[in-house]
Amino acid sequence: MRANDLRSNRAGNPHQSLLRRAALVLGLVGAVAAAGCGSSSTEQPTPTPEPGWQLEVLSADQGVSIRVPSFVVPAGHEEQSCYFMRFPDINAGQDVFINRIRLAMNVGSHHMNIFRVKTIIDLKPEDGMPIKLGPYDATVVMGHDDYHGSPCWGSANWADWPLVANTEVGYEDRDALDWHLPDGVATRFSPGEQIMIQTHYVNTTTQPTTSGFGKVGINFYTAPKGPSYQEMGTLFATQQSIRICQSNPAPTFSGTCRFPGNVTITAANGHFHSRGKTFTMYTWDGATVTHPQGSAEFYQSQRWDNPPMMVNIEKPVTNGGGMWWDCAYQWTPPTVFTCADVNAKDPDQQGDCCYTFGGNTDVGEHCNVFLYYYPRVGDTDVFCN
Repeated sequence: MRANDLRSNRAGNPHQSLLRRAALVLGLVGAVAAAGCGSSSTEQPTPTPEPGWQLEVLSADQGVSIRVPSFVVPAGHEEQSCYFMRFPDINAGQDVFINRIRLAMNVGSHHMNIFRVKTIIDLKPEDGMPIKLGPYDATVVMGHDDYHGSPCWGSANWADWPLVANTEVGYEDRDALDWHLPDGVATRFSPGEQIMIQTHYVNTTTQPTTSGFGKVGINFYTAPKGPSYQEMGTLFATQQSIRICQSNPAPTFSGTCRFPGNVTITAANGHFHSRGKTFTMYTWDGATVTHPQGSAEFYQSQRWDNPPMMVNIEKPVTNGGGMWWDCAYQWTPPTVFTCADVNAKDPDQQGDCCYTFGGNTDVGEHCNVFLYYYPRVGDTDVFCN
């Protein structure tokens, strides 16, 4: 069943990551020098707002438009960063209810997660560099691909941060995910409430960033004033005891999680890396240890790079029940790193090229649930780690 042990994704040899980062910096310097000599063949791509998705810019009476400045994603690398900002006061000091969310990332995106900031451990907003997210002041902790040491890669740093929204789909020339919450349901923000936006891009053969840069946008639309809204709750769950090994190449791992009361599941999204083959979620009675029947299934994904975000599920769960999920894998060798890097990260040090829980797509694996339900019970959301 669900494993509760928290395994850090920072294990390994930090010197290898530093050497790779140094090589990248030298490569960028070489590109600049080559450009000065009249050659453009080695120039790095310049971040630009075009081409790609487009989102309308909202006025304060319509909602909040957040834009992450475009950034380069070098070939053979991953870029993960954590952006902090405070939700703006757009309602004269009163809480704001949001009933429509649009999320956009261009092709190459691995995920974008939005969290409400709670307990601060090593990932600190004040340690970030100042930046603008559209018109809003913010800070950013650049994680780049330093999964060994950057706090933006350490999942323990946001273990109790409630989920707000997420997307894993990259858009080339289409519009963004457009999520209308169910009638009478909304997400509530307080003015000044701190949120964190985590972006993760991959530019490798398994998930290329074809444009060479990342582009991220978020629109929160305010709900009409007057009606009384049920708040949307969120569930963030991880199965951290996963091990996909060369000697055991096709395992399946499961997890369970209970809801705080009678709820309706309205949206869900599963997340794993390139060894992931099938991600399935079921409603669960909260008590039995036998696998739920097929009729209880409400989500399935067979895409690791662009898993579906299912909305309008409207699946009730009652009487202390919850959800059950399965992640099925097929072992494959790493493509950017080596099995030595995978072994260095393995907390059990078995030397079997075992992918264990961790953020980097080439040396780690995930089995994460992003789930949305209503009504939210009090001020609590659900975490199962």
